Amino acid sequence: MRDRARGLQTLLREQVSSGETLRRLPDAVAEALLREGMYRLLTPKRFDGHAVDAVTVLRVGETLAEADGSAAWSVIINAIGSWLAGQFTPQCQHEIFGANPDARFAGSTTPGSARREHRGLRISGRWPYCSGAQHADWTVFGVTAETGGASERLLCCVPASELKVEKTWRTIGMRGTGSDTLVAHDLYVPEYRTLAFERLGHCAPSSQLETMHRMPFTALGTLTMLGPLLGMAKGALDFVAARASSKPLSNTLYPRQSDSAGLQIQLAQAALMIRTARMHAYEMAAALDTAAARDLAVDYPGRAEIRARIGYAAQQVVDALTILVSVHGAGSFAESTVLQQYWRDANMLARHAGLQPTVGYEIYGKTLVGVNERISPTI
Repeated sequence: MRDRARGLQTLLREQVSSGETLRRLPDAVAEALLREGMYRLLTPKRFDGHAVDAVTVLRVGETLAEADGSAAWSVIINAIGSWLAGQFTPQCQHEIFGANPDARFAGSTTPGSARREHRGLRISGRWPYCSGAQHADWTVFGVTAETGGASERLLCCVPASELKVEKTWRTIGMRGTGSDTLVAHDLYVPEYRTLAFERLGHCAPSSQLETMHRMPFTALGTLTMLGPLLGMAKGALDFVAARASSKPLSNTLYPRQSDSAGLQIQLAQAALMIRTARMHAYEMAAALDTAAARDLAVDYPGRAEIRARIGYAAQQVVDALTILVSVHGAGSFAESTVLQQYWRDANMLARHAGLQPTVGYEIYGKTLVGVNERISPTI
């Protein structure tokens, strides 16, 4: 799959400016991703999907993002949607994948409102930041339903054709993801297409047919988001390093940036930050793969540590990019250079709620000092 992803890089580079203008993936990119099986990464094998491991998902995201962070993000978010769909009832899975193993997803866990109705839910809400909304076949999103006087969080699977898309995606970064708002009003969802949200926070060994479904959702979902960050970081490092031997160091006597010891030190620092982030990401992915293969659950302290390390890795990438654009200078922000896009996209992606470092540190820190308090329902 990584070789297939690498084979798409030329097209992605050619189309990236179109994605910026359209504020969604260009059709040519979406079709190429479909043709190369990128939408089947975490589709269950029983539906002719690839059902790859976490390490492979990371590699694919990283490779695609060297050319286009938005395309990489769209593939990762779609993979998470496929994984979620694989948690629903067999009837729901057959409805989605039986006719289309390449089913594409959009969605959000931000809860809308729901009320119980005979054998299902009646839902309403607006779900912002639904990446890939324009090309989606299905959606997976959160709702809160009142049950017996208590609130219950659930996920719903709904055909994308039953929802309205509001074009609200106006940002300076990750423009090509098309992360618009999905809207539903008084929409009926049958019970077989609903899932208790609490099931996603804890993984029950042997409860699923596919090895990949033995992983805790939040750990897998947020970890794979690091793939696009790592790819953009690598692209930025390669860009700056390649030009250092021909670009003068402004306001100095150095005819080339590469002659400056100060610049050499800064490049080394950035490279090591990126390598540190990559080591964390792939070590965690390998650990999740091993646990799933051995049918071992990841306990709460383990999941808390993963959450903290994910945020730490994301921060390392952001800090490395800050160094790299400073090294390259004000020219980093010219619209004609890809470096400004790496910087914009990575800085926005790293602000995703699942990647925020401080929250992760608090969650992990509480386990280190024995504080029995959970501040997130999804860890």
